[in-house]
Amino acid sequence: MAEGYVAWDLMVLEERVRQVERRIERRVLRDAQNPFELPYIEFLSYYRVNKELIMDIVNVLRPYLQPQRINGLSPEIQVLTTIGFFAHGSYQRPSGNQCELVISQPSASRCIM
Repeated sequence: MAEGYVAWDLMVLEERVRQVERRIERRVLRDAQNPFELPYIEFLSYYRVNKELIMDIVNVLRPYLQPQRINGLSPEIQVLTTIGFFAHGSYQRPSGNQCELVISQPSASRCIM
């Protein structure tokens, strides 16, 4: 009888470990999306302005762009999405081979509005 409880506890513990690993994996995927780590020329070719100017804009707008949810878009991502839209006329990157900002169309629309 006791062996059955030990086996059950082991299964529950393994499931908890899997849940924590998935949570960490999602967080790593989210953090890997940092356009400020792009090379200077590539950043400039996509956003049409340099990183310093974008950071200045973010710092001015930060009080108005705080995420509504814990997993909401950061002010940096909101500003980059909007500037990318103004630079290209579309929220989707013109050349689909690189995707530093992967957000949904509704999220992009909320950033731009």
